[in-house]
Amino acid sequence: MIPDAEAPGDGVLDIEGPIAEEQWFGDETSSKEFKKALAGLKNVTVHINSPGGDVMAGAEIYSALMEHRLNGKGKVTVIITALAASAASVVAMAGDEILISPVAYMMIHNPWTVTAGDAKEMRKAAKTLDEIAEGLITAYQRKTGKTRDQLKKMLENETWMSAQTCVEEGFADGIYGGEISAAAFLPAHTMTRQTPAAIAEMCARWEKAHAEADPEEEPEEEPEEPGTEPEDPEEDPEKEDRTGKPAKKAADPEKDPDEDPDEEPGSDPEEDPDGEPGADPEEEPGADPEDPEEKPEEEPDEEKEKENLKRAEIARRMEILSRTEW
Repeated sequence: MIPDAEAPGDGVLDIEGPIAEEQWFGDETSSKEFKKALAGLKNVTVHINSPGGDVMAGAEIYSALMEHRLNGKGKVTVIITALAASAASVVAMAGDEILISPVAYMMIHNPWTVTAGDAKEMRKAAKTLDEIAEGLITAYQRKTGKTRDQLKKMLENETWMSAQTCVEEGFADGIYGGEISAAAFLPAHTMTRQTPAAIAEMCARWEKAHAEADPEEEPEEEPEEPGTEPEDPEEDPEKEDRTGKPAKKAADPEKDPDEDPDEEPGSDPEEDPDGEPGADPEEEPGADPEDPEEKPEEEPDEEKEKENLKRAEIARRMEILSRTEW
């Protein structure tokens, strides 16, 4: 416990180690000492790192904090720094505001005890534990708003909760220091734990971004598939020829055998009668290899465009996350 009992104003109280009515080994948090320290404070921050302990001592600390805030003495802020288990989780429910470290945990379970005696004593002990459980459920219910049946199942199952689960289930009001930002860099479909409002907003925006990006990619790929680019260089010489004699250039491919004496492959037209199929594969596939050559040139362009779109989407997501208030 950091502040002195007589120090006025705000202060901080630490609940560390087991909770007990008195200190026996020196590492317990005594409910009596806690009440003395609390009496001299106004606004108080309670740090909790405890595995629990005596349920009655925990109930005494819970009641003291509730009285402090309900009587208007000051605000009670609870910060779970590592663990709030068993009776310590009940104490945490007394805060006006409950915050939990992103690496802290909470555990709730049914009360248990050690007893000896005959069947009558055993039945009495079991009934006592059931009644104590009802008190614990009341503390959790006032904070979370869950039904008693829901909380009974959680106690019976000895439920452990991470920081984010505590927020989602209503056992804490928020993550100490803000929401876990690492989850924001995951895709919307892989995000598992965020506040419901944040999930709804980010998923909606990201889905809209994907929907807008998909139609943009399709029209960009369509003009590339027909291959208008290879036609442009062919049309350019045609336009130059149209200023002069377009008909002659249209017949140029037919006059290739006539112009063969000027060109080196002049022997090809002479060999056409002997090996017409031989000349055809040379001329016809001549245009075909150009298509595969153009396709690999277009494929890397499409991949680059897809990468650019992905980077643009990532940039948009980062802008959305930077503007979102957690």
